[in-house]
Amino acid sequence: MIHTSPTVSMSARDIRKTFHRSHGWFAPPSETRALQGVSFDVQPGEIFGIVGESGCGKSTLARVLVGLEEPDAGSLSLAGRDLFGPGVSGVPPVRRGIQMVFQDPYASLNPRMRIGEAIAEGLAIAGMAKSERDDRVAETLSLVGLSPDASQKHPFQFSGGQRQRICIARALVMEPSFLVADEAVSALDISVQMQILNMLLDLRDRIGLSIIFITHDISVVEYLCDTVMVMYGGQAIERGRTLEVLDNPQDSYTRSLIASVPRLHH
Repeated sequence: MIHTSPTVSMSARDIRKTFHRSHGWFAPPSETRALQGVSFDVQPGEIFGIVGESGCGKSTLARVLVGLEEPDAGSLSLAGRDLFGPGVSGVPPVRRGIQMVFQDPYASLNPRMRIGEAIAEGLAIAGMAKSERDDRVAETLSLVGLSPDASQKHPFQFSGGQRQRICIARALVMEPSFLVADEAVSALDISVQMQILNMLLDLRDRIGLSIIFITHDISVVEYLCDTVMVMYGGQAIERGRTLEVLDNPQDSYTRSLIASVPRLHH
């Protein structure tokens, strides 16, 4: 049975990341301050939304959280254990407790690899026996609404929505405490978006999964997220319970972001 740790919380403090870019011999290098001291907490079983326009730093933050980018400064802890920060070296085993789902389900899967192999890849690296891997893959496919028979097929045999379910299964098979979803529905049709969002809500309720959902779409945040953090220019400019932030935004940027899209309800 796929399970998570329903009592695990996440705490991020003062995360910073600057990218440096060279422009050749005669031009001075430039720098982009993608993250400028971002701090937040996510409670067990919470769906935490991170929202902002393209370039605000939210995707860089996602990549830092899962270890795809190394921060310049700051700390991150999961269940009180540090994943990075002062005094932390190497890759702590607890890092496996955070898994990621990317935006493009077409680019996220190897077209030559069968679905079952793709989902089980992390389990194989962790040393799990093949019979156990096969059972875990079948169980996880069922959890995301797909037949276990899908494991024998290739990505081209699935629709975009089905591929995103497969990508979510690949993350869930590692039994993470946190799922980081970076624009995970923006490449899908509206009707398929709602199916994926409802599935994420169901996963939170059924297995206690905590989710960090990153998006540019306020209406998605309103539908899905318990709490929200608004980002602009690499900074967290507003955070709080979702409906409180949307009904009474304190920052002018948040107000303009809300005004730019229709609200689902008031």
